[in-house]
Parts: sequence; C-alpha cells; structure tokens
Amino acid sequence: MKKLSIIVILAVMAAVTLFSCKDESGEFVEQLYTNAQKEKAIKECLKTSADSAVNHLCTEGGFFSYNDGDYRIDFSPLQNNMFDSLSHYGWGATATDSLIRLTNKMAESCGAQIRPAFVSAIDSLEIVDYDALINGKVGAITHYFELYKYNELKSAIKTPVSIRMDVYGVTDLWNSMWQLYVSHCPVPVNFDIQNYVVEKMLDGLLQEMCAEEELIRIDSNHRSDATDLLGW
Repeated sequence: MKKLSIIVILAVMAAVTLFSCKDESGEFVEQLYTNAQKEKAIKECLKTSADSAVNHLCTEGGFFSYNDGDYRIDFSPLQNNMFDSLSHYGWGATATDSLIRLTNKMAESCGAQIRPAFVSAIDSLEIVDYDALINGKVGAITHYFELYKYNELKSAIKTPVSIRMDVYGVTDLWNSMWQLYVSHCPVPVNFDIQNYVVEKMLDGLLQEMCAEEELIRIDSNHRSDATDLLGW
C-alpha cells in the first residue's frame, strides 16, 4: 500500500509539473528546433505560399477575377484624368476595358517567368532572427521577404513582363491611347505603364502569399513536416 501511495504521489507531481510548464512565449519552439530547421520551415513556407499565389493568379481569370477581382490590374490612377479625357475625343470605355483585359490576360500568362524569380529570391534570403518570424504576427514571414527581396523580384520579372506586354498587344494599345491624349490634352500625366504593371503584379502575388501563410499557421492541412513548427 505504501508503495502504491508513492506511485500516486509521483504521478500527481508529474501532472502538476506538466500543466504548470505550458509554454506561452514561443521559447519551447526556440529550444526544440535548430536554426537550420527554423530556416527550412521559413523558406518552405515562402515557397509554398509563392507557389499557391502563382497558381491562383497566373492562370486564366486569375488576376482579373480571382477573389472577386481583388487583384485586378485596373489602372485606377488614370480613371479620373487620362481615361475621362480620352472619352471626350472618341476613345470610349470599350477601349479602356480592352486595355484592362489585355493587361490582366498578359499577367495571367507569366507563371513560367515568375516562379523561378521567386524561388531564386527565397533561396538567397538571409534571415537574422528566426524566432521573430516564427512567432510573429500574421504575414510576418511574407512581409520580411517583401522588405528584403521586392526590388530583386521587380528587376527579375521586368524584362519578361515587358516582352509579354508586346506579345499581347498591351504596349501598342497603350501607345495609341497615349498619343491621342498628349495631342489633345495640355495637362501632363506622369505614368510608367511597365513599372505600374510589374508592381501591381508583385503586390497581388505578395498579398496572396500572406493569405497562404496565414493558412499554413492556422490549418495543419496546409502544413508539411518542415513547416509544422509554424502552427499556432
């Protein structure tokens, strides 16, 4: 009986210790995994998120219609000046709609150019504080990637996107609209269409990466063995 009492006491003590040591700070993650494992998890998260973003947006109807058109390249900076002015000179809404549709169709065709650029940027990303990203807020990993790799991504896809803008007739249509505008309107418009399109594409892809990162953190079905430590 005495021996049984000792066993019961030890079991109770173990249970108390277990529940009193519940980790709420993320220190358990810091102690349990090596920096190599943490880096692998972060980069795997980025690659999975980037792949998901490209699959969603660089496909037919992606930029134009995905998530109710949240990522549509719509030339909103020109709607209330250049486009409105052109409508007075015979350039109707149909042409403007054509520019928007052609541009989005072009962006949706760029998956082959965008995937390698993202993979290269992720592979070369230097991480200083692994735990800050692992224990960070929603989108912490994607925001860090954007902070340090946005310009590199922009430079990597600028030329391929420009070539595809020519192929899809975006450049020719834009030049026609621009020539009509400058021939009739004295108010200058400072607008770099290539820069605008590339930035809108990247912004949409990074925003979608954030959404996927959140799913990886909150839903185990979106995690792999490598990214399991990112779960909340």
